[in-house]
Amino acid sequence: MLAIILVFLSAFLLFQVQPIMAKMLLPSFGGGTQVWTACLLFFQAFLLASYGYAHLLSSRFKLKNQFIVHGLLLLVGALALPIGTQALAAPGAHPAWQVLLQLSIAVGLPYFALAATAPLMQSWQAKVNNEHAYKLYSYSNIGSFLALLSYPFAIEPWFALGHQSWLWSGLFVAFGVVFYGYMARFYNQAKRLGTTEQSAFRGGLHHKWLLWLALSGCGVMILTASTNAITQNVAPVPFLWLLPLALYLLTFVLCFHSTKLYHRVFWLATLSVCALIACFLFFIGSQFDIVSQVVLYSLVLFAACMVCHGELVKAKPNTDYLTQFYLLMALGGALGTAAITFVAPLIFTLYYEYPLAIAMALMLFAVAVLLDKQHQRSPWLAGSAVIGVAISALLFLWLDSQFKSNDITRLRNFYGLLTVTEVNIDNRVERRLIDGTTTHGVEVLSGPGQGEPQSYYRQQTLVGQMLSQLSANAKVGFIGLGAGTLAAYGKPGDHYHFYELNPNVMATAKSQFSYLNASAAQQHYHLGDGRVTLSQQPAQRFDALVLDAFSGDAIPMHLLTQEATDLYLSHLKDNGLLAVHISNTHLDLTPLMRGLAEHFELAIVYNESKSQQRHGHDVRWVVLSRSSERLASLRSSQSPWPSTTTPFVWRDDYSNLLQAMKFMGD
Repeated sequence: MLAIILVFLSAFLLFQVQPIMAKMLLPSFGGGTQVWTACLLFFQAFLLASYGYAHLLSSRFKLKNQFIVHGLLLLVGALALPIGTQALAAPGAHPAWQVLLQLSIAVGLPYFALAATAPLMQSWQAKVNNEHAYKLYSYSNIGSFLALLSYPFAIEPWFALGHQSWLWSGLFVAFGVVFYGYMARFYNQAKRLGTTEQSAFRGGLHHKWLLWLALSGCGVMILTASTNAITQNVAPVPFLWLLPLALYLLTFVLCFHSTKLYHRVFWLATLSVCALIACFLFFIGSQFDIVSQVVLYSLVLFAACMVCHGELVKAKPNTDYLTQFYLLMALGGALGTAAITFVAPLIFTLYYEYPLAIAMALMLFAVAVLLDKQHQRSPWLAGSAVIGVAISALLFLWLDSQFKSNDITRLRNFYGLLTVTEVNIDNRVERRLIDGTTTHGVEVLSGPGQGEPQSYYRQQTLVGQMLSQLSANAKVGFIGLGAGTLAAYGKPGDHYHFYELNPNVMATAKSQFSYLNASAAQQHYHLGDGRVTLSQQPAQRFDALVLDAFSGDAIPMHLLTQEATDLYLSHLKDNGLLAVHISNTHLDLTPLMRGLAEHFELAIVYNESKSQQRHGHDVRWVVLSRSSERLASLRSSQSPWPSTTTPFVWRDDYSNLLQAMKFMGD
């Protein structure tokens, strides 16, 4: 029983720390979902290193020496506490590598010690109870699953990040104390059974090692690609990070707990249908409300991971190869995450890794059943899986040819995917900048409206009115560049300062759109996160500051906190204007804006501008100022507040995106 509790607690702490650290890193790296992907790579890489350590320790050392070495490792891990107190610097040219480095410093040692505990304990338990060893893996995944499920509901809403760090650190120390007691008790038990001497190391790889590697890698690729897909148009909220990971772990729990829960015919049929669903989600997923998106993506993820992990269980070895099995699973996970984080952005200009990972799961199913000599329907099942891949591939290729016919260029890097496309709507040729699946700027190349600001920035919007009314020689800051549309409001003598995180956005705005080149304002460009860059500059004394930085369809949370707003106000003149773009399909940010206005005693104007054109955008902006008189000319555009929700404020160490979630969209 004590072994079950310790394995459960180690896994709970292992996965509870992941959202804590990722949330700490978000403000320094732009707030995008790519930060979570890089964090997953770190955790997979350290899981691999810890499993390698566990395999080496259990296969080369006597039991007593294993206890001594691992006991010392836990002690060293405790000395590195509390987690996350190290200074986290701003990202440079290689943000993914910096995420890995900073996580290594902040949490590497205690995470490594915890991650090695479960496989070591299973190898020890195999000395006294062979059948119980693999069951422990199921219990550990239950701990991981509950850790992820509890964070957005029981931890994040109630504890600030600093308190979360201390709470986790305290639990780690408590775990270590109990674990020392377990080792002493277990050693006495093993000594009575005469199993304290390590048997000779057999060496060599199990004949199914490559299948273990491929199945585990495919499962993690599906997890990471699904998480990217779910969160590309919604701010990176821990719940939407953790739900896919929780479902991924749940498939481990089910498959390792009982082989009866994985029936090949049923899960092959389910995954074949889900592969078709995935094809449509890839192209039109953003047209669904957030609940529908999450449900459909989760269904596909769950089916694919059940197949990968169900086949892993059927191919698992006897306990002589237990630590080698876990080591290769960890290696597959690390390689799968690295493929999504580093390789996919280099070779794909769209998120093609998502459908490819689903197809890979079906193909690996075919290979696994053919290698299973005990299954008599192997050729029939393998052939069905291949047919499923062929049908899905044909559907995907046809849809892809339809959807990319208007694309001009695509760019992809750590910060996401950009597409420039041209469409003909109502006798107007429009060029659009699309981040993920969300339009970030529109320019009319021919037809009515040519040369005028469009979409979220048209003249009828609150930001358009504000910029038009600024006096001559205005100094204006813009956090977020997009297609550079707001530069169209620049007048001779104006100074426009653009702060942009993504270098691809800056290059595209200059080369594919004419707003910047045609603007009469003198322009200044600052590459980097707007908040970080402003914090490093002296007070700019802006007449107006426009917050329009979006990751997909949402402003990163660290740009909307109390501390961030205080920074913006420090860069404004006493009567300066702060405009915030809060258009969003899935979030209602008006209670947050009202909360910030109340906290800083600011006057505020809200406007919602309905689109008058087909395929246009409804737009929400707010403008805040210390001076109520400065907003007088904009009050005629005031719209009724859309929400009666109690105003709230987010801080750097506390934010709860569920407060703003519109679960059924507009």
